[in-house]
This record gives sequence, structure tokens and C-alpha cells, in this order.
Amino acid sequence: MSLSIFAAGWFTLSTLVVSATSEPAARSAAAAALASEPSPADAPLPKVLFLTHSAGFVHDVVKRPSPDELAIAERGLADAARGRFDVRCTQDCSEITAEALAGVQAVCFYTTGELPISEAGKSALMRWMRDGGAFVGIHCATDTFYQFQPYVDMIGGLFNGHPWHQEVRVTIDEPAHPAVAHLPRPWTVTDEIYQFKEWSRDPLAVLMALDPTSVEIAKGARADGDYAVTWCKPFGRGRVFYTSLGHRPELWASPAYLSLVLGGIDWAIRGPDFAASAPKGARALFDGKSLDGFTTRDGKPASWKLVDGAMEVNGGGDVVSKTTFGDALIHVEFRSPDMGPDAHGQERGNSGVYLHGRYEIQVLDSYGLEPALGDCGAIYGKKVPDSNACRRPNEWQSYDIRFTAPRVDGSGTKTANARVSVWQNGIPIHKDVEIDGPTGGALGQAESSTGPLLLQDHGNPVRYRNVWVLPLGG
Repeated sequence: MSLSIFAAGWFTLSTLVVSATSEPAARSAAAAALASEPSPADAPLPKVLFLTHSAGFVHDVVKRPSPDELAIAERGLADAARGRFDVRCTQDCSEITAEALAGVQAVCFYTTGELPISEAGKSALMRWMRDGGAFVGIHCATDTFYQFQPYVDMIGGLFNGHPWHQEVRVTIDEPAHPAVAHLPRPWTVTDEIYQFKEWSRDPLAVLMALDPTSVEIAKGARADGDYAVTWCKPFGRGRVFYTSLGHRPELWASPAYLSLVLGGIDWAIRGPDFAASAPKGARALFDGKSLDGFTTRDGKPASWKLVDGAMEVNGGGDVVSKTTFGDALIHVEFRSPDMGPDAHGQERGNSGVYLHGRYEIQVLDSYGLEPALGDCGAIYGKKVPDSNACRRPNEWQSYDIRFTAPRVDGSGTKTANARVSVWQNGIPIHKDVEIDGPTGGALGQAESSTGPLLLQDHGNPVRYRNVWVLPLGG
């Protein structure tokens, strides 16, 4: 049941009478500690829809004492958000509709199982996120929608057990993120700790992770020993924040924990986008200050324009990285300009990212279009992206690429084609796609086990920044 029965529209704490025994002093103290500066009377608070429906396991913190009382997690978030967000708590999945989403700035899930959200509601949620929504998943939000792949792609992973329920240390992997900047380093916390499947650190920005020395790590099932606790990511034009913490009731009265959740909501709504630091072992090809990592096709110094920490195509020709690689993770951020109403087709902010200088992932202003073989995200001329994940022109976008180089034997004969997975703005657009040969405009037709990164000059002032490569497999 939704507590919307208490008001025709949104309700806040001021419109809900709760008995004194349902608001412990500790929770009141936590809320007071987190209170932000009062908002101007004419500035409406951002609206947050907090869904706590359980279609699977029901956690104690979302069990309501009675139909007209909030659960522990609902009360904790609503109290802490006072003066900062207008929180609506519901356990009614029918409230996830296009109309309802149009009236909110963020959606939070503390949910389990295959939620009884209508197909129209699920589609509306995904569209809303791609178009700039803010999603915050708490604890068991990864124990949700196993059979709805778009949701799995959005949240970044699925629950695969909780090997530890104890006091642990978590490392703060990205202390610059506003949701975790206030936390001690490391942070000691007692809670149920998840492990995940269908999960990889890249292309996420992992903000906190389990310190493996604080637990009996052999209880975990991940071969890589990587147990993330909190992460964030883009999803189209929207942003996603997730923390696996939040099982135990006392956390919902903890200023540190509530600041984490509120900080995640605030970031998901307001941004800015947050790119993870380059992983250990990555090679920075462009650091925002120098073109020393690139040459032209004929080996001369690169001459693209440096502007605001980015490099901009300026007619100086393609640039080719001095670094070569085989199998690798590649991260590239790019911005296609708005070329005006008279620009059509390949004239709209055209460039390209060439893996090994031979396999192009197209860069173009393709916002709002049905993708074709020449549109943004396409493996040029060979495969359209699975969906259009583009942002508007003049907005920064990202490619995260997992590249498997072609296999070549000792005689130079190719024995296996290159393969690639690509995430554009956090959305998977190619999943382990085989590339049967070079695309148009390549450095050459001969394929090899290593090669450089080439960024194309197609005559439009496209910008690039934060370009790095992490070699894989030794």
C-alpha cells in the first residue's frame, strides 16, 4: 500500500502524524545532523519517489508496522531529507508510470524480485533514465528484475549472495565523489555485504569496495576478489548511484550512512558526471595538457588544438597514439559540436575512434535518430549499435571499450577475428561483437595482434578528453 492515501499529491513529514515511539531519538538526531540550509520559500524541493516493494525477500527495514506508518528505511530517508528533498514513499508499483516520472527528479529503489510494474511502466522508466533521470539503488535493488535486462544494464550488476554479515572495512576508491567525500578512509561499518554477478569494475566508477583483509575473503565467490560496495555510472543522459549497504536498521539512523545515500541522490539529480580514475596499470594517452602521446599518420607531431583540457580537431589530420596495445580496455570521452540546421548525415560532428587504427567506432551527432551503419556508436559500415545511447550535441559523452585483438600466427596469418564490447554513456551498445576486418579509413588492411588508437579528423571540431588504455592479459 502507498502512503499517498494521506494526501492528494506529494506528502512530506509535515502532513503525516506519526506516534512518538516510531521516531527514536537517534533517528531524530541523525536527521538534525544532516539538515541542509533552508531552501528559499519559492524554490521547490526536488521530488524523490522511494519505492520499497518486495516481490521476493522482505527486509525488516521496509516492513511497515501498520498500513499508515512508514517503515524504518522510509522514515530514515524522509527524516534525513527534510529541507533538502521532497520524499514520497510508496510500496505500490503501479506508481511507476510515464506521468508520475515526469513529475519527479529522482527514483530510489529498495526492492526485491520481479516487480509487478507494467510493461509500459518499465519502458517509461528506461526512457526517463536515458533522457536524464536520476536513479538510486539501495541494498537489494540489485536483487531485483533478474529477467529485465535493461534494468540489469542500468544498475550495473546482480546480487549473487551475501558471504559476510559483520563489521568490515570499506576502502574509499574515489574520495572526490561528493557522496563519499565525508566518510573516513577506510570506513568501518557493520552490515550485510553483497557479491555480484553480471558485474565488472569497468565501465563503472566504483566509489567504495570491501577491504579483503577485514573478512575471511575465501567465503566470496568472485575469482577476481573484487567486491564493490558502492558505485555510480551514467545511463544515457541520466545518472545511476548504487550502494549495497542498508540492510541493518541502525544504519538508517546513522548520519554517515544517510549522508552517503543523500549525497548519492543529490549527485544523481544534479551531477556533474563522474568519470572513474584510470585504473592501475592504465596508460594515459591524453592528459588534457599535451599532445605528446600522439603523432600524425606519417609520424609528425600532432597539431590539434588544446582547449579547456580537451583536444579539438582542427584540420591537422588524424592523430595516432604512440602507445600500441593488444587486448585492452579503452576509455574515450568525446563531444560532437552542433553543426547547425543545414548539416546533414555525415556532416554532423563527424569523427571516429579506431581500435588498432583499423576498426572504427563512429563518432557523430546522432541524438534522437534511429541508428544506422554510419551513426554514432556504429562499428562503421559493419554493425549498428544495439540502441541509440547518444546525448545531445555539445554534451560530453563516453565510450568504454573492451577490445580483443585479432589472433595472428607466426606466419602472419590471422587465426581469429577481433572482438569488441562497447558501452556508450554507460549503456551497452555492442556485446562481444566479432569484427571480420578493417573498416573504411583504416591505417591499412593488414591486421596484427597489436596496434595504436587513432582519432579521426573528418573536418568537424569534435573534442576528446580523458583518453586511456589498460592493456589486458600481460
